[in-house]
Amino acid sequence: MGNKNILFIVSDFYSGGAQRETYELDLELKKRGVELEILCLHSLNSNIYFKDHYFPEHHRIGTKIHFLQEYKFSLQSKNKLLNSILRKLFRRIIHYYDTKKISNFLKEYHEVFFMGEFVYQYLSNDLTTGTLPTINIFTMCSRFQGAYYRKFDPNNKYYFIDGFDTKEQVLFEFEGFNNYLHKFFPLSLAITQKYKMWVFNHTSTKKIGIFTRLSPDKPLDPFFYSFHILLTKIKNVELHVFGAGNPTEAGYTRYLDHLKINTNVFFRGHQQNIKESVIKEEIDLVWFQGYLNRPAGYAGLDIALTGTPQLFWDFSMGSNLDANKLDSVYPHFNDILKFTEASQLVLNSEEFALHLSNIQYNNVLESKDMSRNFEMIKDLFFNNL
Repeated sequence: MGNKNILFIVSDFYSGGAQRETYELDLELKKRGVELEILCLHSLNSNIYFKDHYFPEHHRIGTKIHFLQEYKFSLQSKNKLLNSILRKLFRRIIHYYDTKKISNFLKEYHEVFFMGEFVYQYLSNDLTTGTLPTINIFTMCSRFQGAYYRKFDPNNKYYFIDGFDTKEQVLFEFEGFNNYLHKFFPLSLAITQKYKMWVFNHTSTKKIGIFTRLSPDKPLDPFFYSFHILLTKIKNVELHVFGAGNPTEAGYTRYLDHLKINTNVFFRGHQQNIKESVIKEEIDLVWFQGYLNRPAGYAGLDIALTGTPQLFWDFSMGSNLDANKLDSVYPHFNDILKFTEASQLVLNSEEFALHLSNIQYNNVLESKDMSRNFEMIKDLFFNNL
């Protein structure tokens, strides 16, 4: 590979999990004297719902940023007649990427990391054969989210880095790939304790929060059904859904109409700082989409640092022997009635709510610290420098 250090490739700079992990790693690498650069697939200001939150953050700490746009060219001609024919033929100007220039650019770096398998999938057809001897991917998805996230050549050599921590999980997640290595690395962050402000709510109105992206890819129907049941047990309870997107386009409003829970469900839009929002809104319980008893990405870690209790609906495809139990740090459920009963317990029992709050908060302090966990993967960054 080349004489530059590290390149991270990101889709964009929105407030998402892949973007957050990129930023947390950037901070840690700079603390260790390693400079990384970033290649972004999409231009700034390309989404009406999301701001480019992490672009100024990387810029502030001196990270050099490139855009794939620099390697795009249009299928046009200097001949006006030919341009007219091309427009009529394709209905628009067709843009292509210069695959040779992109491949040569990547070869300038010791190591290249794709921040999400969807990032590699987007770029894979624009790389010449043999550009990267090993394709390093920080995995951001699970199989339950859809196989289309990993629709790329299974015969290449891959290095997958993620939080899957058992042999069975790894074999299941990467079934069909023929040549890969795997490195366990849990989601990690720079720990702060200043947001632990949650207290049990003794007032009459209880508030449940969901933090997500409003999309058909992010199903909320189990939560709506559970909330429907919960309303028969706790009269003054509200469900606040935080996230960018349109609830009707996401397919949510039809559930609300069918279950007649519209008046108790509120869509609050995108929140720039989850920790500040959950404290300001005095949320009593957070529901998350979950997977095999793991916290729900960085949003789950941030919520835990506020002390707000969390319960999870398990979307895993395989069996989860620990589902529907309350003795887990991050209780996951696939039974609507048991999920509802657990939610009622958190909202009504101060003792249990405090217990869940404390074990989730302490779990993040003890096992999600970036400086400590980086030791698991430092060989990926330092061996060839």
